[in-house]
Amino acid sequence: MVTSRFTSFAITAAVCIASLKPSVNAFTPPLRSATELAHQVNLFAIKNERNVDHAITNNKSEVTGVSSRSSFLQKVMKATTIAVAAVSSTTIASPPRPSLAAATADKNKDKQLNLSNEELAKIITSDMVDRSFLVSADLTRSIYSEDSTFQDEIDTYPIDKWVIGTQRLFVAEKSQVDLVGDVVVTPTEASFKFREDLMFRIPFRPVVTLSGKVLLTRDEETGLITKYREVWDQSVADVLKTAKF
Repeated sequence: MVTSRFTSFAITAAVCIASLKPSVNAFTPPLRSATELAHQVNLFAIKNERNVDHAITNNKSEVTGVSSRSSFLQKVMKATTIAVAAVSSTTIASPPRPSLAAATADKNKDKQLNLSNEELAKIITSDMVDRSFLVSADLTRSIYSEDSTFQDEIDTYPIDKWVIGTQRLFVAEKSQVDLVGDVVVTPTEASFKFREDLMFRIPFRPVVTLSGKVLLTRDEETGLITKYREVWDQSVADVLKTAKF
């Protein structure tokens, strides 16, 4: 099972936020210890992880449109399960594989190929300004390759995991995303700066503030985006220290 964005980020946030011992008001339930809170979010994350895998497996055609300090993440508990399947001794003939050209053409179906720099900049700007895609995952999928990867300051995810994980991780309607400056596009890449207040969809609904830059790599032949890289101006620990409840 590939770790989803929800599990990676939720457990990281829970452990770090609990260790900060933030102040709470009379309407906020008393905070548990870091261990207790991490355990609660861990169970919550496992359930959502399974939902993510189920959604991708059974509803892939309906999935549309949604930040690495590895050493930091490795110190945080991970909720993963491994299934081992027995391999049958019977040899089964594999169906003929489609040609590379055919497979590529199929993946590029319904994609907006070779857009001009201006056209792509307009779409990305709309995704940011009108749909806050960094927290809603409501992006224009037709400008992204189906093999594209999304990397933030926690981990790297395939597009389906990023979309569903982002939708489960943030409360989009109570988060704020601002585009800082213009989206800059060239034939090989695109980039823009952002600032955001993120509300996590985890116990106590913490809100953190951060800023940074998104770097998008384009395929030279199709013009599609093949890699999303989110770089924060602050460290993961510093971002989590801004948590408000």
